[in-house]
Amino acid sequence: MNNIKTSFSIKDLENLSGIKAHTIRIWEKRYNLLQPERTDTNIRLYDLNNLQKLLNVSFLNNNGVKISHIAKLKPEEISLKVKEFANTEDTNTHFVNSLKLSMMNFDPQMFHKTYSDAVEQLGFEKVFNEIIWQLLNEIGILWQTDTITPAHEHFISYLVRQKLLVEIEQFKFQQSDENEQTFVLFLPLNEIHELGLMYI
Repeated sequence: MNNIKTSFSIKDLENLSGIKAHTIRIWEKRYNLLQPERTDTNIRLYDLNNLQKLLNVSFLNNNGVKISHIAKLKPEEISLKVKEFANTEDTNTHFVNSLKLSMMNFDPQMFHKTYSDAVEQLGFEKVFNEIIWQLLNEIGILWQTDTITPAHEHFISYLVRQKLLVEIEQFKFQQSDENEQTFVLFLPLNEIHELGLMYI
């Protein structure tokens, strides 16, 4: 567990939030939005609380709330505003950000709650087609840019796999037509990422 990230560079924050490092620095200087620690060589390091705040700020800003207004809000007010927007606006981004945060915190309860809320609101197929695939694509980029460790990727993949197994189990008990064709799906040799195949 020593390899698990609990502090992030400004580049990590850029990769996770989609907000450019230059913009993060400006928001930090002008609005005191984040409170990074500094190394002896004056390099910024951000904790999980800073990451969560930036994801929420990014979500609100993308939904038209001015940064000057967001900066005046208390942390609990930011969370409430995010919930308000999530119920009416860009819910997919909100769900993806929440799932990313559950991954960074290794928090299965947060994952299950976010997933359940998403399925209740959008339905299973829409959640997988519009949220889970987007999340997995972003995770691939985060892994390539060394923002997350393989542990993060395995954590999320395992939880997604659990949800797929539950859906497959329920699907098995649905009535099927005797005249339907049967298809056998399989992975190439040594391929271990079976989530797409399980979904199909």
